[in-house]
Formats: sequence, C-alpha cells, structure tokens
Amino acid sequence: MGNVIFAALLLGAMAAAQTTKPNPTLRAFVGSWRLVSSVEVLPDGSSRPYGFGPHAQGYLMYDATGHVCVQVADPDRPKWVDPEHPTAQEVRTAYYGFGGYCGSYTVDEKTHTAAHIPEVSLDPSQVGQPKPRSYRFENERLIYSGREKLDPVGESNWTMIWERVK
Repeated sequence: MGNVIFAALLLGAMAAAQTTKPNPTLRAFVGSWRLVSSVEVLPDGSSRPYGFGPHAQGYLMYDATGHVCVQVADPDRPKWVDPEHPTAQEVRTAYYGFGGYCGSYTVDEKTHTAAHIPEVSLDPSQVGQPKPRSYRFENERLIYSGREKLDPVGESNWTMIWERVK
C-alpha cells in the first residue's frame, strides 16, 4: 500500500513539474516589468501620451507557463472625495484612467509579435480577444509597438517601453 501511495505521489509531482517547465520561447519575457514610457504618434506627426496620461505607471508580469497580468494607470486621476460613495463622474474618471487584465500569452519569434489573450479584464469586451503587438528587446527593456485606428483620421502608432524589475 505504501508503494502505491509513493508511486501516486511521484507521478503527481512529475506531472506538476512538467506543467511548470519553462517554454524556451517565453523565457525572455518571464518576470516583472515596470512601465517606463508610453507614446502615441498621430497621423499628423504630433505625439501624445498613449492611453494613461503623461505620467502613466504600470506593471506587466509574465510567467513561464504562458500567463500574463498587466495593470496601467494614470496616477494623476483625482481621488474620490468620499471613497465609500464615489460620484458617477469620479467612477468614470477612474475607469478611463486605468486598464488591466490577466490571461494567457503567445509569442511568435519569427514575426516578433506577442499576443495577450485576456481571460479577466476591467473591460469585459476584451475577454478572449487577442491583443497582438510587435516586440523587441533592448538591454533590460521590452519595447512593444502597434497601430490603433483613429476614426475618421486614420491610424496612430504607439510604443510602450517596459523595464525589467530587478
């Protein structure tokens, strides 16, 4: 009986070890990253902060099993006057000044693209919708870029720079 229990425990441990084995393709992404900058270049050539204001802050975390979590916020959002009873405008400002989701990710090394697939998101319309972006690494930085439609004027190009947290 003891051998059967030992064998079952050993098989369970081996299965757990296999499910957490790092995927070599994902290895460069694994870890925690802090947002350094976020810029959007508009069709007329001008630029502005991308998404969350000029002082955007955020963290991006990847694990070796293909999971990702990211949260980005505008730290200049006004605090709620009464945290227990925010006004509709305070809630709206907080919502539009924050983005976050967790889910899985894939990496295509040939095309230098990574896709986040949110499973849980502040914005429910993002769930299950892949969010592809081009990537490159420079020193301890992960640089993402992509395009965004701007109706009716065309599209913009955005870049987000993340620095590895040590």
